Amino acid sequence: MQKYDFFLVLDFGGSSVKGAVMSRDAQIHDRFSLPSKAASYEQWLETLAPKFDELAERFALKGIAISTCGAVNVDSGVIEGASALPYIHDIDVRSLYQARFDLPVELENDGCCAALAEDWLGAGQDDDEFCLLVLGSGIGGAIVRDGEVIKGTHLHAGEFGYCVLRFEDGEPITYSNAASTRALVENVAKAKNRKVEEFDGIQVFSLYEQGDSDVVPMVEQWYRDLATILFNVQYSLDPKRILLGGAVSRSPRLIDNINRKLDELQSSIPIARIRPVPALTQFGNDAI
Repeated sequence: MQKYDFFLVLDFGGSSVKGAVMSRDAQIHDRFSLPSKAASYEQWLETLAPKFDELAERFALKGIAISTCGAVNVDSGVIEGASALPYIHDIDVRSLYQARFDLPVELENDGCCAALAEDWLGAGQDDDEFCLLVLGSGIGGAIVRDGEVIKGTHLHAGEFGYCVLRFEDGEPITYSNAASTRALVENVAKAKNRKVEEFDGIQVFSLYEQGDSDVVPMVEQWYRDLATILFNVQYSLDPKRILLGGAVSRSPRLIDNINRKLDELQSSIPIARIRPVPALTQFGNDAI
């Protein structure tokens, strides 16, 4: 195994950090998961340290690559913006890892990481321009043009989840509020008078396929909102394709149902002749 250069890769999410050991050819040689909640980044590194020591004994680690929520400044190593993990922001994350583990460290936004993976080896490798939407606890994403991620002046390009879809009772409903997996699961749990923890996206779509009378109208609205979001992205950025990632992207007939809603939407706006082209990512959650 030592013929490979191995890298520790970490993907920070709102509840957990997915970890793996990968080689330069993108092969995964080990997987693990750790909780992401912590009072400080130093405290989280204490959680990681035993696992790091174990892996360092088995693999000749050459560096650490971090995929994380937030607006990542890849030059300074600081995660700007805001996320579900307050402790990760506005500190030099790269230096913390380098001081603790004495390895080179790179970090990038999770949506950008997913998009770069798809551009390199996945569903975007034949497109010179595409957008990626990651459906999870929110809606993240990225814009790729000629192999480069477009970051924007404030590093927020592709942060589709902040966009406002509509207002309800005077309150803004963002893309994340309307069409994230989290939003759908929360709505279904409320309708069923159950705890949110009792459901996940896969279970919700299974109930939808079974024709559950509570779930069907909610999922139909979710498809309608998602199709509207894709329509807005198309006419804002005009990509060749819009890739959909996250665990929910593996749900049966996802693309078929989105296309059905896009057909309804486009038929009501005859002047809109350019139709979004949705497609699934190749790597799903492994992209980040």
